[in-house]
Amino acid sequence: MPELPEVETTKRGIEPYVKDQIIKKILVRNNKLRIPLNKKLIKKIINVDIAEIKRRAKYIIFDFVNGYSVVIHLGMTGNLRVSKKIKYLKHDHIIFNLSSGNILIYNDVRRFGLIQIYKTAESFFLLDNNGPDPFEEEANPDYLFNRIKNSTASIKSILLNHKIISGIGNIYASEILFATNISPTRIGKDVSYDECKKILKESKKILSKAIKAGGTTLNDYFNAESKPGYFKIQLKVYGRDGEKCKSCETKISKITQNNRSTYFCKESQN
Repeated sequence: MPELPEVETTKRGIEPYVKDQIIKKILVRNNKLRIPLNKKLIKKIINVDIAEIKRRAKYIIFDFVNGYSVVIHLGMTGNLRVSKKIKYLKHDHIIFNLSSGNILIYNDVRRFGLIQIYKTAESFFLLDNNGPDPFEEEANPDYLFNRIKNSTASIKSILLNHKIISGIGNIYASEILFATNISPTRIGKDVSYDECKKILKESKKILSKAIKAGGTTLNDYFNAESKPGYFKIQLKVYGRDGEKCKSCETKISKITQNNRSTYFCKESQN
């Protein structure tokens, strides 16, 4: 699933092509997405200037000057690409024709993503259900410590709980906990205030590096220019089970937590 760095990379990739543009036409080739596009509202955003493009958690948002917005979630396998040519691929589901002559294409093999139109002031329920991401001011040590100080959930599952902190995702949760020397099996109430500070510090550092590298391509993530991300070569533990830890040479372990794979070093993380 595209995580925060992949979504931010996609947002930055399409922004120069989309900002200050007008959507002239929307072609819906397949509307069987996680939540079908609410086509009755398409007329609200046609021939209206796009004022801003932003990211909230794992969502990309277009705000229009008339008080409407479009939210895009890439789901498990979704991607956005910009093209000058109308050449559709098999899983190109929704096409935005821009005033520049470019087209913005939403492609999604498994169709777990979504595109929705809504009134900006009313927001969208899935956006409202997210806690702050590590780059937001609200995500400070006081906030994180107070949210988890009584929790019996594992710190790994806490980092994946978008209601507490959004955007980290499975790959980066393993990497962040390795960087902080915290075991993924430790429960929230056993994580200290200082360790919360470290988690947030390393979260920003690791996510920033991943954004700079264009995200992490494991299976099917590609950015707006259809190029893979290269952060995979910098991963310290994720996907490296059986290999030597880069800190102590103990073999990296793999366990399953909440049906997700977790990678860590039993020696250096406690």
